[in-house]
Amino acid sequence: MIDKIKKIHSETTFDFRVFSNPKDELSYLFHEWIPYYKMKYAICKVINPQSILEVGVRYGYSAITFLNASPDASYLGIDNDTNSFGGTKGAIEWAKKITAEYKTNFLIADTQEMTKFPGEFYDLIHIDGQQDGDGTFHDLELALHKGQWILLDGYFWSRENMLSATYFLEKYKQFIEYAIIIPSYAGDLLIKTKDSVRNIRISGDNFIDQTIREGYDKTYFLQSCGGYDSFKRHKGLKLEAPALLAIYYIAISNKSKRILDVGCGRGELSFALSCTGADVTAIDYSKDAIDIAEKTYEKEKKDRKLQFFHADFLKCPFDDHFDLIIASDFIEHIEQNTLDQIVKKISTLLESEGIAVFHTAPNRLYYDNYYPTLRQRAKKAGTYLPKNPRTYYEDLMHINEQTPDGMKNLLEKYFHHVVVWVTGDYDMIGSLAREFNSDEVNESRGIFAVASNAQISKKSLLAALTREPITTDPLCITIKVNSDLTTLPSQKRMQIPISIKNSSKEELVSLPPNPVHISYHWAEENGKIVIFEGIRTPILIPILPNEVRECLMDLITPNTKGKYQLQITLVQELCFWFEPRVKELPVCIDITIND
Repeated sequence: MIDKIKKIHSETTFDFRVFSNPKDELSYLFHEWIPYYKMKYAICKVINPQSILEVGVRYGYSAITFLNASPDASYLGIDNDTNSFGGTKGAIEWAKKITAEYKTNFLIADTQEMTKFPGEFYDLIHIDGQQDGDGTFHDLELALHKGQWILLDGYFWSRENMLSATYFLEKYKQFIEYAIIIPSYAGDLLIKTKDSVRNIRISGDNFIDQTIREGYDKTYFLQSCGGYDSFKRHKGLKLEAPALLAIYYIAISNKSKRILDVGCGRGELSFALSCTGADVTAIDYSKDAIDIAEKTYEKEKKDRKLQFFHADFLKCPFDDHFDLIIASDFIEHIEQNTLDQIVKKISTLLESEGIAVFHTAPNRLYYDNYYPTLRQRAKKAGTYLPKNPRTYYEDLMHINEQTPDGMKNLLEKYFHHVVVWVTGDYDMIGSLAREFNSDEVNESRGIFAVASNAQISKKSLLAALTREPITTDPLCITIKVNSDLTTLPSQKRMQIPISIKNSSKEELVSLPPNPVHISYHWAEENGKIVIFEGIRTPILIPILPNEVRECLMDLITPNTKGKYQLQITLVQELCFWFEPRVKELPVCIDITIND
């Protein structure tokens, strides 16, 4: 396609100046614009549209270019007929004059006030890019589900324009077959959309419950739903997301035996909790989510008490009560009246001493109060952030984003005791450890809540999510390397399998403020340490007293060849390395490093 466009561009004799207005105040640029409009002619000639919509008509030079390339096409031009954003008041009359012999219509309107473009579907939509980033993004959104081809003029006119168009491509990538950047006079961005754009719903549409449910498919859970990359990387067998880890830590500290996971999604948290010996019931109203979970854990769950159910939680009968009920990262997807009913039912299903753990993101205050500040800072720095930072799926599915106070008020309707705190992206503690001021609350991305009809100890919650300096002495920990390591390449990052046996009274876990990590030193053959600070491997699932855990240790080999000793050990950050206090450590292995 590119070669065809280039060939026509080099061969065409089309000259827009034949149709130009002699009173055009930009006539001094006409000579520079000749190849610019030849490129539009070539693009249109290759696409051969039968219907064209143009945003930003001005004197109609693009219009007459397209109609010369595709003379049988119908054309609709929209212009706000003002002097703003590169327009010229009254210029549209000239456009009407030079295109009079073609099938044309013109509409004087501001597309920034439109929620959709007029008409049904167009083969080509041309957008004049001489506007600010928000305007470009808005027009591209309107064009997305109305056009087979979208041609953005002036991709390089400004940094705002370029970045807004790029954010658009990223947000709606699942609906774009491909995009081509042609660095002509001001840069043309040519977008080919997929057939699925005819069914797209843009931000601001009203959705019925069934419509939203249809979006919870395999594509969503494996390509967009939070934590999907970690799920695929570890095949669902390892927790990494701070929100899921926090719930896991709270569950094991509460010694929960019967657990209900409402809105379990792919099931990674349900599976992790079942590995503790708990009896876990996991439910989700997305059939695709349950299909993913069943397939992922088909073999592993045979030895565990783990059941997945495709059902509507409100319609599902339960024979027993639960020690712990989880509602993680689905609250923002539920209409408010339904959410009230869900929270009420969770309260009735809890044992008298049981707890319910909730997590939702984003904190609506982040988008309402803090994100606009980030946009202002970006503008001052000469860059651009989109007005709406949400992904396409978030626009579609986040119908009930919460605030901390709103979450607290909801839970207090159905529980006697509630603790709510806010956190950052990679934080589990946040305002649980200390009271946040309003700015800190606004900047926090997630909301946690624990609710119960029994008293809740904030101190116990904090203890479940932190690791203080270990004071127990002596410690008894052994490490075994589960592979034959004799020769390794230099400058290589790798993982080696090890087993850790914890015979101490302390659990080993990588929690703030003093996480315990697996690490190592490298020593030369003569015993001289050449690399003391080995990279860290986190222990995300606690190794409890009298427990043996197999895991993979991250390792980087030395830069130069030679004979070395690998010394494997543990470290509690900001406290101590374990070898002075554990006679079994470090575990030393002689290794030859080759080029």
